[in-house]
Amino acid sequence: MTPPAERRYVMTATEADFHRLMPLAFPDISYDAETRRFVPLEGGWSLELGAVGRLALTSVRMTTIEVIFRFDGADSAAVFARFMLYFQRGGG
Repeated sequence: MTPPAERRYVMTATEADFHRLMPLAFPDISYDAETRRFVPLEGGWSLELGAVGRLALTSVRMTTIEVIFRFDGADSAAVFARFMLYFQRGGG
């Protein structure tokens, strides 16, 4: 059996952004506060929120958050395409 695929990213976003946008991007998503993980009802993948940090570029300060995607049967390209529709900033 193939282990689930994992992809990690650091995004300039806040945890509040995820709570606001994930239900819009994936209406059937649930959130487990204990594990800080979003899981769709149909399964196949999950998104876990990791460490929070700060990015400083000269006088600009932004909050960052580690995002861990785990895929276990879902089409990762389709999940990412939908995710990016709601989370991409600055017009690409």
